[in-house]
Amino acid sequence: MAEKNKILNGSENVLWDLSELFSSHDDPLIPQHLEKCKNVSKLFQDKYKNRVVDLIDSELEMAYREMINFFSKMVQISQFANLLLSSKTSDNNAKQLVSRVEEAFSEVSNNTVFFDLELAKLSDEKFELFQVSSSLQDHLYRISRTRDMEKYQLSEDEEKTLNLKNITGKSAFKRLFGELSSSFEFEFAENGEIKQYTGAQLRSLRYHHDKDIRARAMKTFFAKYEENKIVFTSIFNSILKDYNISKKLRSYKTPISIRNMVNDLNDDVISMVVDVTTASYPLVHRYYKLKKKLLGLDTLKLADIYAPLPETNEKFSWNESKELVLDAFESFDGEFYKYAKLMFDQNRIDAPSRKNKRGGAFCSSSTPDLNPYILLNFNGKIRDVATMAHELGHAIHAMYSNKQHILNYHPILPLAETASVFSEMILTDQLLNKYDDDNQFKISLISSKLEDIFSTSHRQNMFTRFEIEAHNRIEKNLLSSEDFCEIYQNELENMFGDSVEYQPEYRWEWSAIPHMINVPFYVYSYNFANLIVMALYHQFLEEKDIFIPKFKQFLSMGGSAKPTTIIGIMGQDINKREFWQKGVIYIESLIDKLEIMVNNTGNE
Repeated sequence: MAEKNKILNGSENVLWDLSELFSSHDDPLIPQHLEKCKNVSKLFQDKYKNRVVDLIDSELEMAYREMINFFSKMVQISQFANLLLSSKTSDNNAKQLVSRVEEAFSEVSNNTVFFDLELAKLSDEKFELFQVSSSLQDHLYRISRTRDMEKYQLSEDEEKTLNLKNITGKSAFKRLFGELSSSFEFEFAENGEIKQYTGAQLRSLRYHHDKDIRARAMKTFFAKYEENKIVFTSIFNSILKDYNISKKLRSYKTPISIRNMVNDLNDDVISMVVDVTTASYPLVHRYYKLKKKLLGLDTLKLADIYAPLPETNEKFSWNESKELVLDAFESFDGEFYKYAKLMFDQNRIDAPSRKNKRGGAFCSSSTPDLNPYILLNFNGKIRDVATMAHELGHAIHAMYSNKQHILNYHPILPLAETASVFSEMILTDQLLNKYDDDNQFKISLISSKLEDIFSTSHRQNMFTRFEIEAHNRIEKNLLSSEDFCEIYQNELENMFGDSVEYQPEYRWEWSAIPHMINVPFYVYSYNFANLIVMALYHQFLEEKDIFIPKFKQFLSMGGSAKPTTIIGIMGQDINKREFWQKGVIYIESLIDKLEIMVNNTGNE
């Protein structure tokens, strides 16, 4: 089995301690809290329904305080249940708990759905009075956003019905996707021995030195998704169609407009980000043609795009990775280091890759009074080190925004990725300085950084374009497996051009991307954040110590103001194309630097 054959890296016993939330799935406090939240939310409804617009400022502030109390407890229970399930997706107890929590959450949401619907009808005169009220300053942005969303809302009964139907509708399809993909085991032959791999372990072989292993690993991985194409095609169709129906019911302009409105971002800004990134695809072509030379290959296949460069050792133990990342944070700022170290000291990280554990990585933050938790699938690669820095960046962001109440605690998705990507750049500079006299390592590191940028920006942009096209097409007809494959193949060829050779199994990659199922159009957040961070990092290099207090203020804002206002703290304007172009210029400078280094070592 995979657990038996797995190479030890020191992460095996790095498990999170969830006891600050609850002791176990059958902790008696869980049903008590769930029942209390349902009862209190019903009392809330009885108290405030049909009188929200008549509340004075102190009464509205009190209503928000009451709502924050019971929603905070619901969010903590939900976090606990989902963390349990993420760490062991086959656990029936965790599945049942998630189901119970979803049902309770749906009831609580239905008891409170009236609140925003009524608040959205607040008169301009009343809103102007609230704007100068000292008791409502922490709620003004939410009130303003609620009024902005009014035209997209349905009646109270319709909203309640949708909340209930989601349990057996899109939420059920999301669970099915997660449970099915996490259950996959892959038989794979390496060094003459057939072993059992999880999806995360098999995908880590993309970084193997042997090109045959890389190619076979990815063919094996995608073959499993093709074998289950009926299920995955049905899931994608159901999720996309549900999203499209929601667009029509709520009168949004386009499918992506739903996500843009939630993020409080203008459609034109997101279109600009997509256009600027797409126009820079030739940089991707340029880099991978260079990488083909570095690898000494006649042909670079898609399975080779993450291949390690010759004479590089990309294996890091858990302790080595931890030390590198913490040193990087300390070189930037002492408080960043302190917050990152807390995550290790308080056992808030689940690190090893294992069977039936959710793939990938994430940072989960629930309420401002609790520090976050991090899930990793650590396999000792340099990208695992970068992922550690990335997720710790999320945790640091959460710790800075913990002065906000829960309704303002979480930043919009695009801004939620800024601290994480910024942390990766801190790590990269730390490593470049640490290995300054090792030109080969620096070539490998810059190559790795470019691949991370392309993965975070251009690859996510490719996913966004895939989503846009798929969502547009599904308005007319459900899509076949071949339709999804055709759209994805076109986007692959747009991104990579003639720099790689395409293998047929990659046409199925769309079916293995959970973000497009769990949160449609989430993926542009990575690209948005990546381009912002490259501009901000350039600003940091220019301003140094002057930059850090502004950046901390930026992070502490959470979701308490418009994105343009929060970014404005840094003196940046996302409505200007030249702002986004700075990121492209930075990428090009890295490729220029890499070419010079390669030429100096005679590897041209």
